[in-house]
Formats: sequence, C-alpha cells, structure tokens
Amino acid sequence: MSEIIDTLGTLAAKQKLVPFMGAGCSASMMPDWDTLVHEMAKKLELTSTSNHLEIAQKYVDKFGRDKFCEFLKSKLEISEFDDEKGYIHLTIMNMGVPAIYTTNQDNVMEKGYKKYGKKYRAIIEMKDFAETKLSEQLYIKFHGDLNNPKSIVFTQEDYQARINDQRNALNIRLRADLLAKNLLFIGYSFRDINIQQMFAELQEAFYGQLPPSYMIAYKYSEQLQILCNKYGIILIDPMKECPESENHAVAFETFLRCILEDTRIKKVDDEIKEFFTPTSSNPVKVVNKQELELLERIIKKGSFSTSVKTFREVCDLSNIPLDYEKRIVDAFIELAKSVKEHEDTNDLNAAIFNLKLRNPLNELKVLAALMATANVRVSKSKYGEDNFFISKLRIRNGNYIVLAAKAIENIYSWGWKPTAPLSSNVGHWIDRGVDYKILPEHVQQYVMSWVNKMRKDCKTVAEHPINRQQRIQNYPLDNLTDDEIKLLCDLIR
Repeated sequence: MSEIIDTLGTLAAKQKLVPFMGAGCSASMMPDWDTLVHEMAKKLELTSTSNHLEIAQKYVDKFGRDKFCEFLKSKLEISEFDDEKGYIHLTIMNMGVPAIYTTNQDNVMEKGYKKYGKKYRAIIEMKDFAETKLSEQLYIKFHGDLNNPKSIVFTQEDYQARINDQRNALNIRLRADLLAKNLLFIGYSFRDINIQQMFAELQEAFYGQLPPSYMIAYKYSEQLQILCNKYGIILIDPMKECPESENHAVAFETFLRCILEDTRIKKVDDEIKEFFTPTSSNPVKVVNKQELELLERIIKKGSFSTSVKTFREVCDLSNIPLDYEKRIVDAFIELAKSVKEHEDTNDLNAAIFNLKLRNPLNELKVLAALMATANVRVSKSKYGEDNFFISKLRIRNGNYIVLAAKAIENIYSWGWKPTAPLSSNVGHWIDRGVDYKILPEHVQQYVMSWVNKMRKDCKTVAEHPINRQQRIQNYPLDNLTDDEIKLLCDLIR
C-alpha cells in the first residue's frame, strides 16, 4: 500500500477527511464544459468561447438566471442513477464521512442516495442547516443547486459576490469543519472552468491560508500541479499510484477504491479498539421530572404491559439523578406488586437489565422486589420446581441468601401468600448465597425466620434450604465485604 493511501484512509476512518467533489466525478454522465459553453455561445451568437465565465455571465445577462438554470438542468440532470457510471459517487458516499462538499450542480449524488435509501441532507443555503439530523450525511452544494437559481455560483459576478461575502453560511460551515480536518479535492482538473475561482474563494474564506489539503487529479497536468503548489495542496496523480491502469479514468476509480477499502479496514480496527478500550462516551439520556411524574401516573392507573413499557422508555440506559432514584425504585416496586402472570416476571426482569442505579442499597431493593415476583410463576413439575434466572445488576451472588429472605418479607407485606415456585427459587438463591454461618447473628435470625414462615405457609417436600446449603457446599461460596454486610443490614432494618 502506498503512503498516501494509508494517510487518506486513516483520516477518513477517523472522520477527519472532507471530500470536495468536482466535475470529473460526473464526467462519464455529463457533457464537458466546452460543449456547454459552445451551446451558450451559439445562442448568444458569439464566435469566441475562450472565457467560459464571461460567456456564462452574458447568457445570464441576456436570458435571465432562471433561463440559465433551465438550460443547465437540461444538460446536468439525470433521471436514474447508473451504478457503473456513478461508481465514484457511490465510493465517496460510502466512505462514512459526516459531510461531503461539491461544486457540481448536477443531481447525480441525490439520485444515488435515493436509489440506495441512504439518509442525507442537501445543504444549499443557511436555513437547510436548521433541519439537519444526527444520522444524516450532509451533502453540501457549495455552488448552489439548479432548483434554487439564487444559490448558483457560476458566472464572474457570482464568484465575485461570493468572495466579497465574508458571512456566507457555507464558507462559515466549511471553516468550522476544517478546524481539525483536511480537504480532499476529487475530480478537479485544470480544465474545470471554476477551479481557480474556487481556490480564490476558499483562500478568502480561510483568510489567505488554506488548511493542509489533498487533491486527486481526475487527469494530471503540469498546470494543475502549478496551481496546487500555489495554494499548498498536495496533488496526487492516480496513474502514478496505480500504474497498471489502462487509462486515467480507470486509475482514478482504482485509487478511490483503494482509499475506501483501507478506510473500512481501519474503521473496523478502530471500532474494535474502542469497544474494548473506550476513549469516548456516547450521549446518555437523563431522566427528568416530567418523565418521572408521567411514569408514576401510568403505573398507578395503567395496565402492567403499558407500565413496564413506559418504565423502560424512561429508564433504559438513562442517567437517573440521585434525587430521583428513590422514586424510580418505588415505581419499580409498584410494578412488581402488579404482576399477575409468569410472562410479567420476565418482562420485569428485562426492565432492570439496563437500569443504572448508583446507590447500591437501591439495587438491593430492586432485586428483592424482582425476586418476590417469582411468587406468580408457573411450576415446571408437580413439586413446584422453577428456576428464575434474574438480572443481577452489580449484585454478587453472595447477597442472594439475604435477598431471598427480603423477597419473602415483600410478598407478605404485599398481602400475598407464598407459592411453590417462590419456595423453589428461594432454595436456588440460598444455594448461591454466602455461607449462612458467616452472617451476623441478627441477619441469620432474619433469614431463618422468614424462610421458616414461608415453609410453614407453603408445604413442600423439599429440604430446608439453609440445611441444604450447609450440607452440600460442594462449590466455593462468595465471601461478603464489610460494606456488603452493612448494606444488607440496612436492607432488612
């Protein structure tokens, strides 16, 4: 791989490359500028066609800007996107960069976006920025759109007006984009009628000093090299980078493909590294007072399915202010008290998977409430066997012996009677909990009293879970830290 492909691929993967598309990108689908100018000159009854901008200005002066745009639309707009001819557009579109600039006024890229259902936002004037969405790629038509004649930058007067307008919204946006990024000019040649004027415009926009930029020549020329040297732009000749290519058009497409492939490889590598060693944080929703009050009202009056759905919409992966945590926990407990069926317990279990609580005591309360809902589950056998694999939050298995007892206390406080599935799950949870004998004496008494009450009111042939834990102990049990024991004491207080 060449050094320049590696450089451009790295910049694109890090979204630090800003493509700037020129006429060469659409050359396979559009008439060249000489052809357009000859047609305009013919209508103007001019014999000389050497000054393209001057002829365009005379055409506007005589026929008006609307007629000028109509003429260009008849030549520069396509009805359907051709994948083969539009390969350059597809490649740039798929680089994954957040914004693409173009001086072209054709509709080829828009047709490509439409054909492939890609989200994009065409930016033509300042008001378009207000409608942008985070997921959209911006397609910024730097010299306007033919459907908006006032936006077109094409004639001598247009360029001069643009250069003199220091507050032009597109210039301001470009300067903002390039505070930490690099321009990549694609598809420009010395034959482009607007390239020198465009560079003068950009030079003015950047106060006389363009940021470090690159240009992939559609067709290399010494004149283009001189122009790039003047503005400090690194010119890339695709034929030199891809010498096996049969002509400059093939070399141009091959070089772009190599950049795209290198970009994709580097992007995947960066995403894998970011996944295992994150360096940036994603935006996180924060629960607000209005959402919390709505949730409380729905739980009070709505159905369980609506309530649990609302709970997830409000709380999933959200930052919950500490001042609201108790109310969120109370809302969850009310949800737990309203379960009726086996499926409800699974829905409630899923609702805490992405619940972010910062107070460990609140996590214990939520888990104990969830455990209590095992009381409505369906037995897997005539002996009441059931296994409720609950989401653990940050709670270690060692806490389960006390949480199981708290779950039993919950069902009695809610006016329920213990069932065989609850008894079965309590046995499993105690098996996974810390050794009963290392608990403080008053915690032992708490656990034993609630387990005994459950067994008295729910007859079972199963062995007493505390006796079973002490008898088997055939795998290492978690030890609890002093902080964990203190939290459990606070929970049962």
